[in-house]
Amino acid sequence: MERRSPSRATGAQNMAMIDAWLQSQAAPNTRAAYRTDLAAFGRWCAQHDAVPITADTAAVVAFHAAREAAGDSAATLRRRWSSLSSFFQFALSSNSIDVNPVVGAGRPKALAGDPSTTPALSARLVDEYIAMAAALDPRLDALVSLLVHDGLKLGEALALDVDDIRGRPPRLSLTVRRKGESRRVELAADSVRAVRRCAGRRRGEPLFTSGRAAAGAPPRRLTRFGADHLIRQLTADGEERVTANALRRFHFIANHQAGTDLDHVRERAGLTHVRSLRRYLREIDDDDAAGKEP
Repeated sequence: MERRSPSRATGAQNMAMIDAWLQSQAAPNTRAAYRTDLAAFGRWCAQHDAVPITADTAAVVAFHAAREAAGDSAATLRRRWSSLSSFFQFALSSNSIDVNPVVGAGRPKALAGDPSTTPALSARLVDEYIAMAAALDPRLDALVSLLVHDGLKLGEALALDVDDIRGRPPRLSLTVRRKGESRRVELAADSVRAVRRCAGRRRGEPLFTSGRAAAGAPPRRLTRFGADHLIRQLTADGEERVTANALRRFHFIANHQAGTDLDHVRERAGLTHVRSLRRYLREIDDDDAAGKEP
């Protein structure tokens, strides 16, 4: 790739294009992932005296090779590739570039049978995390319950308002927003307690708030960064810090091992295809099969 010093104008154009592209993404989870991927690409470009919007196919391929050498998983590499393709297609549609450089390179392929790279947690660990969350913070208590017992995505949980809660204990349901639509999700018994505790007697507020609003100002919705900070408080001796994805994966594994119909689990969790669910279960099924061998 040819090295050149980007002009201030090009740098400003690049930042404006990235901001516009991110704002065009409706889903908070998508925006967060895309922002992370473009930031990584931006850092790599800066090391090569370039800016993302002027990158060519050779630069995209070189970035991919660098991330692969750095140890990115196959799933992460494919996601970064998709992020770059989306960004450049947006810039192309805005007439800011003449060609999408990602189109000229080979997209990383998902191998049939690729398992999820999200850690699989044991029931013992999850029980510890649940007890710890309940003791630390009502928000963390409810977040962990929604991930573990109901399989919600973190972004779905953070988008909830107190007014989305319907019913009375022992039965509560939530209005969850998925792919531009709203649907009702009946809560598991353990989540009923935690969500009711988190909501209290509040009305007209986000279910999860940052707790940092100025005096007299309305409560602010808890951000993904704030949620990650809360979840990082969950630690167990000798174990890595748990993530929201790992807690949600436990929901899939526990239901699978309990014999719950996979299509029911898929629909409840808002997954489009059963094969997406099977990626979370493949490692567990392989281990079970190995344990049964004579």
